[in-house]
Amino acid sequence: MAVSTAASTTEFLLAASEQVEYQEPSWFAVVLIGILAITGSVFVLVSARAMYLAPDALSQLNMTGPALGVGIPLLICANLVFHFATEGFVLGYLIRACVAITAFLVISSVGSFFMGRALHATHWDHTVPLSGGTRPPDAK
Repeated sequence: MAVSTAASTTEFLLAASEQVEYQEPSWFAVVLIGILAITGSVFVLVSARAMYLAPDALSQLNMTGPALGVGIPLLICANLVFHFATEGFVLGYLIRACVAITAFLVISSVGSFFMGRALHATHWDHTVPLSGGTRPPDAK
């Protein structure tokens, strides 16, 4: 009797747990994921290289635009396509990706605005232009 109870308990536990079926992505999905991921990575790499070569801090801040505006959202889309290809359409993944992209774009633009204002404030002593410029004579 104990053997049948253990077997029925095991069957009950297996039936109670949520099983997620994974499937192999199609060739089209793999190509699309690769294109999105490589393109996003190239945007991030080119932006990082441009920041390294920029002459001053304000120019470096402006070079983050392609990486933050296009590169990272493309990487999020590649992740979304991967999950859709392996698990099927899940509304939660779509909502999470839309919220992540929207929040990322809003936060990066607001952050760039405030960092740009802080870097361009010529009336503070510690924000003298790094490109060899001078402070206006009326500024204190």
